[in-house]
Amino acid sequence: MKQMLGISDFSFSVANDTDFHQFTRTAESGLAQQSRGGKAPTTQWTGRPLQTININGQILGKTGGAVLDKLRQFINAGPQTLTMSGVRDKQNALSGSRFLGQWNVMRVVETGTRLIDNGTALKTEFTVDLQEYQP
Repeated sequence: MKQMLGISDFSFSVANDTDFHQFTRTAESGLAQQSRGGKAPTTQWTGRPLQTININGQILGKTGGAVLDKLRQFINAGPQTLTMSGVRDKQNALSGSRFLGQWNVMRVVETGTRLIDNGTALKTEFTVDLQEYQP
């Protein structure tokens, strides 16, 4: 099985129908403007904020809710190991996995559509929000 991304023992993978279509990682500087009376603001280093990752995707079929239950178990469970597969090397060839560090699962949003008569969704869109963990 080719894994796209792993959060601890959860695998995002095309083979498992848990692939995602958007991955956004945000890193910001720790610079902030400080107001000064009668002068232009000054820039001050206040410390780097924690990075965030946002993952969006969809699961087709009746298993979407059960699959996302596994991700919901990570909320408030402490930091999880994050690995990304299929990373490109300097020659632009695909290589092995890259360890992205420890991350906390902050939020899992599930939207079920194309419901059948018992309320089961045949299409489940999801968003998973992660925040960098720093001990």
